[in-house]
This record gives sequence, structure tokens and C-alpha cells, in this order.
Amino acid sequence: MDFWRYVSGLFELIARTYRLDPAALAWVRDQPYSIWLTVGVALLAGISVMVGHAVVLLLNRITGWRFAAGLILSAGWLVVLHALESVVLWGLGSFFSGREVSYVTVLTGVLVATAPQVWGFLVLIPYMGPAIGRFLSAWSAVCLWAVTAGTFGVGRWPALALVAASWLTMHVASTVCSPWISRGMAALFERISGRPFWVSGADVLNGRPMLTTEVAA
Repeated sequence: MDFWRYVSGLFELIARTYRLDPAALAWVRDQPYSIWLTVGVALLAGISVMVGHAVVLLLNRITGWRFAAGLILSAGWLVVLHALESVVLWGLGSFFSGREVSYVTVLTGVLVATAPQVWGFLVLIPYMGPAIGRFLSAWSAVCLWAVTAGTFGVGRWPALALVAASWLTMHVASTVCSPWISRGMAALFERISGRPFWVSGADVLNGRPMLTTEVAA
């Protein structure tokens, strides 16, 4: 009974997020296992995205340790991106709203807003994959917009400004860090394999599978 109650609550939370319900976080806080419901949404999204990434890696004929490393590094970078987004949103939202909102509450909102990424496996569709990925990212941003309005008690447009500012800050930071991370990943692959590899900075920046290409000697 507890398991099915959890599953029911999980899909109810996803449905509320899709409906852009600004009270979604207030609803989930009143549910049993509330923190596990939000973590469950993020896990479903992450698994779906990784399934899509796995297919992309296999289609690029990347197998073995490179396949495993690509998935692990891609998953790790996605976690870093969302953590950075939550920190920036928490700081800006607390400052401009004048409300004392805990970081955990904001992080919960960011996790819930990943609900559209439950469809992330669709990026495996040939030719349409990148467009689907961008659409899901935009949908997640819209969901975060709705959640943010309820979290900080601000209006629709101030919430949009907060989400846009946090996204822009994350994007700028990622752009600055991307070349360093790209070189670091390439050095890590070379150290493990003993052969030089190149890791795309664009893939690092966008959280796509880190497709490693062996550099000709």
C-alpha cells in the first residue's frame, strides 16, 4: 500500500508540475515521504535522460569503459548545472523578495521542475533529438517559473525575471568553465587510457553525452 501510495503521489506531483501549479510545492510538503517524491521526479528524469544519452553513445559506436565514463561524466555535469542553478535562484530570490526561504525549498523546486525531462529518452529519435532536447529544457524552465512564483511569493513577471537571471548566470558560468572542463576531461581520458582524446566543450556546456574522439597521433 505504501509503495502504490508513493507512486500515485509521484505521478500526481508530475501532473501538477505539468499544469504549472504554483502551489505544487505546498501540496507535496503535506504528503508522506515528501522529500522522496521530489527526489523521485528527479531520478525518473535523470534515468530517462541517461537512456537517451546511452543510445546516442552507442550510435556513435562508443562502448566499453568510454561508454560508462561518458554516462557518468554527463550525469555528473547535469547535477552540477542544476545545483548551480538552484544556488543562484535561491540567492537572487531571497534578496529581491525579502523572504527567508530555505535553500532546501528552492532545491526542491528545481528538482520538481525537471519533470518534463521524464521524456528525455526521446532525444534518441534521429534528426529530431536535439530539437526535442531544447524543447524539454524550455518546458522545464517554464515549470520552474511557475514553481518560483509560489516559492518566493512574488508575481508572475518577477518570478520570470528570477528564473531568467539564474539561467543566464548559469549559462555564463558554464561558458567560462566549459573550455577548462573540456581540457580536464580530455586529460582524464588520456590518463585512464594512455591515449589522447578530445572532449567537446559544446557537449560539456549543454550537458549532452560527452562524446570522446580519439586524436590521431
